[in-house]
Amino acid sequence: MRALITENSRLYRQLLDNILGQQGFENDICSSIEEATTFLNSEQYQVICVNQHLEDGHGSQLIQYCNDHNTNNQASILYLTIDEQSAKVDTSLGIDRVIIKKNLQQITDQIIRFTEEIADPKRSESRILFVEDSKSITALITSHLSQAGYNISHFCSGERAWEDFNNEISYGSDVDAYDLVITDINLEGEMTGNDLVSQIRDIDDARGFVPVIAITGENSDELRLSLYQIGVNDYLQKPVLIEELLIRVNHLITNKRLLDKVHDQRRELYALATTDKLTGCHNRHSLMEFSEKFISQAFRHNYPLSLMVIDLDHFKSVNDTYGHAVGDIVLSEVGNLLNLSFREGDLVARFGGEEFVVLLSHCDRKGANLKAEKLRSQVEALKPHDLTVTSSIGVTAMAVGEMADFATLFSRADLCVYEAKDKGRNRVVSKPLKDEG
Repeated sequence: MRALITENSRLYRQLLDNILGQQGFENDICSSIEEATTFLNSEQYQVICVNQHLEDGHGSQLIQYCNDHNTNNQASILYLTIDEQSAKVDTSLGIDRVIIKKNLQQITDQIIRFTEEIADPKRSESRILFVEDSKSITALITSHLSQAGYNISHFCSGERAWEDFNNEISYGSDVDAYDLVITDINLEGEMTGNDLVSQIRDIDDARGFVPVIAITGENSDELRLSLYQIGVNDYLQKPVLIEELLIRVNHLITNKRLLDKVHDQRRELYALATTDKLTGCHNRHSLMEFSEKFISQAFRHNYPLSLMVIDLDHFKSVNDTYGHAVGDIVLSEVGNLLNLSFREGDLVARFGGEEFVVLLSHCDRKGANLKAEKLRSQVEALKPHDLTVTSSIGVTAMAVGEMADFATLFSRADLCVYEAKDKGRNRVVSKPLKDEG
C-alpha cells in the first residue's frame, strides 16, 4: 500500500510518516501542491493525507485535483486541520476523514482506525505457521489454505518452526503477527509437536497465546487430554477433512482477532489513564508512578540517569494575548515535539501547565546537556500557530553510584530553570546533583 503525505509542518510530516509506516504504507512526502501533483501524475495511492494550509495554496485545491484526474480519484482522502471550525469543508470534495490536529495520541488512533477500515480486515493479513513433515499432506493443506486467502509459512521440523516463531517480534493485532499455528504431533527431528506447543506457551508476551491446532494419526481420550493440557486449542485426526479444517481455522482466527481487539482496547484504556490528553505525553500521575522505578534501576544496575525540566517562556502572555485555544495548540505541538525527540526508553511527561519533565535513562549530564540544547533550538524553530516560542531548560543528573529520589532530582533541575530565566530565558542551565567543592 502507498500513501502521499502533503503537509507543510516538518513535525507533522514526520509524525504521519511514522504512523502510516507502522501500518504498512510506503510513503511519499511533500509540502506543496506543486510537488504533490508531480507525485500524483506518476504514482497510484490508496491514501492521500492533505493539510488544510499548504505552502502554495489551500488543501482543497489538491483534493479537487485528485477528483479531476483518474489515476488517484479512488484514493481515500485524509484532511488535516487545526480546529473544529476549519473542519467544515465542502463535503462534495469527497473527503473520507477529517482529522483535527489536537495531540499525538488522537491523531494516531484516528489514522490507525481509518487505515484498518480501508484495508482488507480478514484473511489477506492472516498468517499461519504450518508444521508438517509429510509432503503429500503439506501439499494438500497448503494448497487449500492458500486458496482461502491465508498466508502460510511451512516447516518440516519443530526446531526450524520454533526458531522462526521465537524470532518473530510481532504479536497480537500486528499485521505481521502469526494468527494460528497448525502442527503435526510427530515430526522429523528431536522436537515433537507437543514440545513446540509447550515452548510457545512458555513465552511471556502475547505470542504465547496464539491458537494452536494439532494434527495426529491417533485418537484416544488420553491423547486428547494430554493435548489440551499442554495448551492445544483444537485437534484434527488424519486423514484431515479439508472442509472441517477450514471451518476450524476460520473460527480460531476470528476468535483470536476479537481477543486482540479486547487487548488493544485494554492498552488504550491504560494509555488514557497515564497520558496527558492535550500533549500526548505521560501525565503527572504516570510520572510519579514510574519515576522511582527509573531511579532505582539506574542505581541498581550502575548506569547514569538525567532529569530535564522544560518550562515555556512567557506562556501566560500567549494565553492572555491569543486565548487559551491558541495556548493549547502551542502545548500540543511542543508535546508532540518532545515525544518525537526522545528515545522509547526515556520518560516524557507534562508536569503541569507549561512545564515538562524528561527522565533520560543511560544518559549522563554531558549527554543530557547536548540533548537539552538541541531541544531548546527545536522549540525555538517550531513556530506553533506562527508564534515564536522559547524555553528555559534545567538539567541535572544522577551519576553512577549516586542515589537520589525524584523530588531531589526535580528540585535541582527546577532551580536551574529559575537560573535560566534570571539570565534572560531561552537557554539551558545544568548543574550536578550536588554542589562541587
